[in-house]
Amino acid sequence: MPPKTTSFADAARVTPIVGTDNQFEATVPWDWCGQLHAHGGFTVSLIFATTRSYFLAKYPSTPQPDPINSQVHFVQPAPRGRVVLTVTELSHARRYSTVEVKLHDPQGKLCTAATVIQGNLATEKGPSIAVPPTSLSRDELPHRERDCDQFVHPPLITKIMPVSTKMGVLRRKGAETQFLSRSGKLNVKEMWMRWNDPNQKLDVISLGSVCDTLLPAPLNFDPTMADASKYLFPTLCMSVEVKKDPGNAEWLFLEVITHKIHNGRFDSDVRVLDENGDLVALSKHVSAIADVKRTKTTKITIGEEFSKL
Repeated sequence: MPPKTTSFADAARVTPIVGTDNQFEATVPWDWCGQLHAHGGFTVSLIFATTRSYFLAKYPSTPQPDPINSQVHFVQPAPRGRVVLTVTELSHARRYSTVEVKLHDPQGKLCTAATVIQGNLATEKGPSIAVPPTSLSRDELPHRERDCDQFVHPPLITKIMPVSTKMGVLRRKGAETQFLSRSGKLNVKEMWMRWNDPNQKLDVISLGSVCDTLLPAPLNFDPTMADASKYLFPTLCMSVEVKKDPGNAEWLFLEVITHKIHNGRFDSDVRVLDENGDLVALSKHVSAIADVKRTKTTKITIGEEFSKL
């Protein structure tokens, strides 16, 4: 019998720790893991859920429920199972507030550290100036039925990264193995994505996961690097800036640009658009190329049990 899976809504639920006003606990399910530990994007969604819970509880009359900008550093892999998130308030103002969020494992070891600027997208006001789009316009977005086909991860990837089964992904037709732009540039990926769970829509909290649902850029240039027994691509840090609430969208479009792959390190510049071509979020990743031969590992067991790197 296959192990029970967990919906995003349940997986991203955080609970206040009794006796505190700034500590929360969550449980990382096995199917929200990748490469033996909590998926980075899902971890960011946990942080978003934590800051929302903190501000709604502490400032109910002037809520700031939305993560406007976040800078997240993955200090070490977060484990499957219980984790503790602690919020430290750095500043509180009428429009925007800043907090630090630290995620620890049950032994108290720091796994993830983030700085988050919190605000309210529904009440945000100020001058607006029309800027020419730097991404694809609505007319340039590929038609999902006419221009795209479904991308299916190889069995090995879904086995060692169960989180990869959570999103349905469409790529441009003609892209042989990876996601190529309409110009065929190897350093540009384009894709439509949605939750495979029909009951789940794309909201602000899910943008953490969305912004990290992408295959590593080196695979476009060297498909042999997809061999997970030889290479890992850990994210060292990532940022997410939320431009607008996706409004429980069914589909979002990602344009991912890589500027340089050098000395075992590469970047990913992520732009998230809605179906109208409007910018929803920006994300920047710094990732490493790790040779598995240089990494001490124990036997990998997929399912309910994982071994740490």
